Amino acid sequence: MAPNVRIMRHRLDNGVRDLLGKELAERIAVTKLDSDVDEAILSGIGAHSLRRYLPGEILDVLHVFAATRSHALHLSNLPLQVFPPTPVTGFGVETELAVTNALHFGLIQLLGLIPFAVRYENDGRLIRNVVPNPAASGVTSSWGSDSEFFWHSDNPNLPFGEPGADPRLFIPGYLTFFAVRNEERVPTDIMAIEDAVAAVDPDTRHLLRSPDFTVGSPASNDVDENGDPHVLNGVPILEFDGHGPRVRFDRGTTNGRAEPAREALERWVRGLATAPSVQLVMTSGDFLIFDNYRVLHRRGAFAPNPAASARWLRRCYAS
Repeated sequence: MAPNVRIMRHRLDNGVRDLLGKELAERIAVTKLDSDVDEAILSGIGAHSLRRYLPGEILDVLHVFAATRSHALHLSNLPLQVFPPTPVTGFGVETELAVTNALHFGLIQLLGLIPFAVRYENDGRLIRNVVPNPAASGVTSSWGSDSEFFWHSDNPNLPFGEPGADPRLFIPGYLTFFAVRNEERVPTDIMAIEDAVAAVDPDTRHLLRSPDFTVGSPASNDVDENGDPHVLNGVPILEFDGHGPRVRFDRGTTNGRAEPAREALERWVRGLATAPSVQLVMTSGDFLIFDNYRVLHRRGAFAPNPAASARWLRRCYAS
């Protein structure tokens, strides 16, 4: 069965890439802009340069992406700066990445979205370095490499948000990534919610829509100020809004509160294991965004390159 994932794919030609990169480098050359302190300035610089050089077709795609209900947008051959070694400890010097951050935040602005951080994750920083951190060995985390991610959505232990609300209080609407390097060619797999729902029978779908589940925060999250994990009790895995189904799920932190819900959860996991999906291999200069409400994603275990050249993606939540 062919997957139902709807992906918008576009590639910059080399001339546009080079002009855009030159413009961004010149505008940022005499500054030291930080991704958290100076996000608004970086967004403005990036959006201005992108509007100046991107073809009208791509600008139109960015403008309408959220309204089209497409699952993902993949934009490739974006300009690259000179990068430091991969920060495998998880954090680097953000002012060294101002050109990349201007590009990343500028694209989010053109998409009509707001970048934000989840307070109890990643030290509350906007950009998450998705790297193989040795300290995360054996942990199912975006800082890991030796543990496989099963199908999941990010931060499913939060409520769903609505347009116009403070995004920091809710499940992120979108995940955005900029690929610095991925010489290991590790794919990101994505599955449309339509295919996830079709993977189980109607009775199971009905149970998944019941408020009989508990969803906790992933292992990569911190505890709250009281030292407690963030848990959402008495919620469904599947909900429906005016646009169709939306999902909250992490296999490691989702549990049924009673036997029927637990059995439905087991059938859901078995169905997801065989449902159709799409593999995306991001390479240097790629930008990817996907809908965290209507897409499940996963990443298999992999053997990273030596630390300095190991896989490095930059992730930012947006809603």
